[in-house]
Amino acid sequence: MSLPEETAVSTPAAPAGPPAAEDVVRGFLRDVRSGRRLDRARRYLAPRVRAHQGRPGAVSAVVERTPEEYVAHVRDMLGAVGPWVFEVLDVAGTGGPVEATWRQTGVAAQGPDRGRTVVEHGRAGYVVQDGRITEYWIEFHQETAPPDRSPTARPGPS
Repeated sequence: MSLPEETAVSTPAAPAGPPAAEDVVRGFLRDVRSGRRLDRARRYLAPRVRAHQGRPGAVSAVVERTPEEYVAHVRDMLGAVGPWVFEVLDVAGTGGPVEATWRQTGVAAQGPDRGRTVVEHGRAGYVVQDGRITEYWIEFHQETAPPDRSPTARPGPS
């Protein structure tokens, strides 16, 4: 007895919508905010992005940036404390802004803390529309390691 052959049914693919907001934020942090793939800024950022410095209700400043201006901002940060290790600790969406937390560890390249380890603990809430970040609220604090005063410590470059 033979079995009937399976008939392949072709169904049209569903139109691809924008990526999930959490995926956009993860990609942005991994590629752009980390400083690893600055060329991908336009993939994740809208043509103009409003950046609120501080959490909602405690905003100290609002800056509007293009993707190119954001890349320049990351390059400035890299010049101050980079290269750094950038660790995404959490990304979670609950229907509103996508919340993300990270830790960034680098070495101060200038100023009175030059040569000392700097750890930034940051968090932000990102608004994603049509697959791009349009606005965010960011807050962070930095810790700088105390200078090494051991007898074997050598002074940093001058």
